[in-house]
Amino acid sequence: MKKNGMNRILGSVFVLFLLEVMLFFFISNKYITITGLLLLNLILINRVYYLIKKIEISNTEKIREASTLAEKSLDYAFNEVSVGIINYDPDTKEAKWLNPFAEDIFHKDGQTLISPELIQTYVSRAEKGKDIFKVGNNVYRFNIDTNQNTITFKDITEESNLYQEKLEMQTAIGIVSVDNYDDITDSMDEKEISYLNSFITTMVSDWMDEYQVFYKRLNAERYFFIAQLEDIKKMMDSKFQILDKIRKESSTREIPITLSMGISYGGETLSQTGNTAQTNLDTALVRGGDQVVVKEAKDNAKPIFYGGRTASVAKRTRVRSRAMSTAIQGILAESSDVYIMGHRFPDMDAIGSAFGMARLAKFHNKEAWVVLDKNESIPDVERVMAELEKYPELAKQIITPKEAMKRKTDSSLLIMVDYHKPSLSISQELYEQFDKVVIIDHHRRGDEFPAKPLLAYIESSASSASELVTELIEYQSNAQKRLDKLEATLLLAGIVVDTKSFSVRTTARTFDVASYLRTCGADSSLVQYLLSSDLTSYLEMNSLIAQSEYVTPDTVIVTGSEEKEYDSVTAAKTADTLLSMVGINAAFVITKRTDKQIGISARSNGSINVQLIMENLGGGGHFTNAAVQLTGMTVSETKEQLLKVIHQNIDLMYDPAP
Repeated sequence: MKKNGMNRILGSVFVLFLLEVMLFFFISNKYITITGLLLLNLILINRVYYLIKKIEISNTEKIREASTLAEKSLDYAFNEVSVGIINYDPDTKEAKWLNPFAEDIFHKDGQTLISPELIQTYVSRAEKGKDIFKVGNNVYRFNIDTNQNTITFKDITEESNLYQEKLEMQTAIGIVSVDNYDDITDSMDEKEISYLNSFITTMVSDWMDEYQVFYKRLNAERYFFIAQLEDIKKMMDSKFQILDKIRKESSTREIPITLSMGISYGGETLSQTGNTAQTNLDTALVRGGDQVVVKEAKDNAKPIFYGGRTASVAKRTRVRSRAMSTAIQGILAESSDVYIMGHRFPDMDAIGSAFGMARLAKFHNKEAWVVLDKNESIPDVERVMAELEKYPELAKQIITPKEAMKRKTDSSLLIMVDYHKPSLSISQELYEQFDKVVIIDHHRRGDEFPAKPLLAYIESSASSASELVTELIEYQSNAQKRLDKLEATLLLAGIVVDTKSFSVRTTARTFDVASYLRTCGADSSLVQYLLSSDLTSYLEMNSLIAQSEYVTPDTVIVTGSEEKEYDSVTAAKTADTLLSMVGINAAFVITKRTDKQIGISARSNGSINVQLIMENLGGGGHFTNAAVQLTGMTVSETKEQLLKVIHQNIDLMYDPAP
């Protein structure tokens, strides 16, 4: 428009200029010429002025129209489009202005739901890369412009619901195993076995029919099923009541039947999902059975445990033990040398099983080293170190983690004894240097586990790692290959410690290996000396016991001083001593450890599942013997956390078995 106006002005000037030229050359009268020129110039000025005003008016109208359109668009964006806008004060985080869409969400019954704390929460979530929030049943995705101090968000409820439906339609695979089936049916006749099979099949099929899943019986003790994730969530909501139901029903028939399950979902392929389900079942079995392990088929997914509320039932057989012995023999043959490492602040079980595995390696002419950090020792181990001075051949096997780092080669083997969590290693840096790893442990398997061990011999029904190692040695020993007297004594001491002098978690196998160790020269008097308490430790235990307080009618908690450090043995012996008192069925001892962590030693007499409590705090162990180590907390904070977990799991921690 502006360009057209200028063209008109130039055209008018040119036409009037031609008229003036013609007037000047063709009219001879001077006065007429001057008068004509004046008139033409006045006309020219008037014309130019008129055209300029017209251009200005036209541009003003255009600007006004554009401004009006912008205002309407902005008003539509702020008030009509389904996008929420909140402008807030950058200092106080108070909401200064909300558009109508945001007001409809955050203003209810005359009250505002938006607060400075809520805005700060959104800002913090955005900094962590989280951009989803819920209000009522609706889901919103938000974005924060910190330069403009503005939060914008849109409703994605429909998208979220569709995504959730897609997730719940994922295929899940489950495998069910009947615990101890072979042991139970071993003494039954055909008629009794048939009755048992019918009973189990009826119980399992009724439960699966309840959730409308597809299932098949693979054999007498295994079932396979395919379901949708939606069905699995329903099972999880009911906490897999089939476990309690079949345990109670079988007990009335005097048949100790329990179930274990492994369930997985979310794999990129069905093969991946199925393999994870099998791994989950294996985890449930090595944790003692009578439980369900659910884990998504992702590398970083964490397993969820259900059940496991009864003590482990002995499931290992001599056939399995012999097979493990043969497998370890093959692994040793393919290794250049062997390094054996226990957990941090090793106890007698870790020490005994470590020297036992070193002897087993020597049976196969392999150089073996026991990795110890002398800065992390307890009184029992200090007495062992002093005793080892009398046995130079055994003493020279002990090396530090730094020495091990220098000696190891690519074909070296690491054997983890009495633990399976890498974070509990005497040296995690050393652990990470090994590609070949073998695990021998008697603790229930937790979610932290080495990625690809060559062999994992985990038997939670065994009394100790020393018991497992002794059996392995027994299968490979002969007249020329025998345990040294001190090695046998250390193994026996490990068993005595973990069984509280054969009073808990003992089976016929435990006494068998103890008898074998005695034939190898184990000295019970030396065991008693190694495990004895000095006066200082005894006084510390009495001081801790004086701090006992009941948290339930049969459970006590002990808290040590915030300033004083205690070794793990003192805390454990304090819990054991409390458990020997009338009316106490479980004891939790909280102390500051010598490594600056806060430790909890938990013990029970079998009627309370202390392992369940410790697992909720990140630890683990056994039904009657468990522990956890926590960092970045005080003793009082740990006590509060423990009390919270106990009260949350008060019904689950008591043995439900009739």
